[in-house]
Amino acid sequence: MSGIRWTERGGRVAGQTLPLVVIFMMSLLLAAGMAIDIGNAYRVKQSLQASAAPRRRRGRATCRARAPRSRPRTRSARSRVARTRSPGSGPVSLQAAANCATGPEFCTPANTVQVTESADVPTYFLHLVGINDITVTVHSQACSPCGALPHDIVMELDRTGSMSGQKLTNAKQGVTSFLDDLDPAIDDVGLVVLPPAASLGAKCGSAPSSNYNLTNAAYLVVPLSNDYAGSQGNLNGSSDLISTLNCVQAGGQTAYANALDAAQAELDANGRPGVQKVIIFLSDGAANSGPGYLPATSPYRTQPCHTAIQIAAASKASKVLVYSIAYDLDVSGAEACQSALGGDESPRILANQAMQQIATPGNYYYQPQPTQLVGVFDAITADLAKGTSRING
Repeated sequence: MSGIRWTERGGRVAGQTLPLVVIFMMSLLLAAGMAIDIGNAYRVKQSLQASAAPRRRRGRATCRARAPRSRPRTRSARSRVARTRSPGSGPVSLQAAANCATGPEFCTPANTVQVTESADVPTYFLHLVGINDITVTVHSQACSPCGALPHDIVMELDRTGSMSGQKLTNAKQGVTSFLDDLDPAIDDVGLVVLPPAASLGAKCGSAPSSNYNLTNAAYLVVPLSNDYAGSQGNLNGSSDLISTLNCVQAGGQTAYANALDAAQAELDANGRPGVQKVIIFLSDGAANSGPGYLPATSPYRTQPCHTAIQIAAASKASKVLVYSIAYDLDVSGAEACQSALGGDESPRILANQAMQQIATPGNYYYQPQPTQLVGVFDAITADLAKGTSRING
């Protein structure tokens, strides 16, 4: 065989190893090169996906502005091709098309925006084997409205003393992000707080634990409404919901039950027939208080967590979707719920156990650290949109 000399040594065959080493090194270099080139292509794809999402949202806002009254259409209304550039790639091809999805109620002239971006990512090592670039493509689509299921949503916000400072700020940012993803044309939202306000006129004031003892305390500080965003999809900072969310202050102890009662009462009183009802409950600790105007034997005082679980069970039995967000429970999640009269609630139950049992199965979100909550609310948005075409991609 040319290039290899064979000799006999002690009955065994030995040969020169240099060609094998060269082959091994070339294979190793090619494998490393593939990892680098494919990793770079993946990075560019993530960058394209990030750039496609804002374009999708802007297109969805445009669709909202055109949605109020019209007859459905099913043909493409508009398309546009643009070329930009993403770091690490060649020119990016952007195609945005607005069209009417099949069967929407409104379409003037379009209710769907589809964004497709693609780019050729040059290779550094794979061109040695004839692969000069890798083509990456991303798709993003949104509708508004697009046969989406409307919702009546009551947000229940724990604004107790342990939520003060950055934690309450994070919670408000998460709720704001959630509202930004809703469609005011079909989604109504209300706000319940705990501790309650002494009155609606005092909803922006302090929230001492003594407010639980007021028979007319205002748990519901914003009724179901849809003026939180305009027709262009921009949040309305002067709306009752946004302005109240921004002004509420932290203070007081924790009691879940009456707040859940108030949320369900608002859905019963002002929820729309045939619309999916939703309660989203965020809290950072164990219940340890209750209304002092009730007898000492009332379960609202002796079993504040178990009573909240029973109230949520009744809501779930009436087809209400209940989401719970256990926030910053890395330590307090292991704390037992307390009777308002002192001592552990009986039967004993921990804060994170109570929050999980309050939620509809699969709708419990555990965020143990006091970080941003935007991702949690994005996940809830995606779950609410499941089975519809409001948000895809």
